Amino acid sequence: MLSKNQVIDAISRLNPTAPMQWLAGFDLAALRRYYEHLLITLEPRGSRGWVRPTGTSAAITRRPAA
Repeated sequence: MLSKNQVIDAISRLNPTAPMQWLAGFDLAALRRYYEHLLITLEPRGSRGWVRPTGTSAAITRRPAA
């Protein structure tokens, strides 16, 4: 099982535009879900569908840091 830092490093390789400091603000479970989502985007379209985890909304908002 990957540690939080290992998941952040893996995400950064797939999405180099995501700042590591920003990713560090998420918990490990959220980072793993995002990493799994990124891995699915590498597969040919339609080969496997991404299913939103139960209990999560389709639209998410965040307040900007003050």
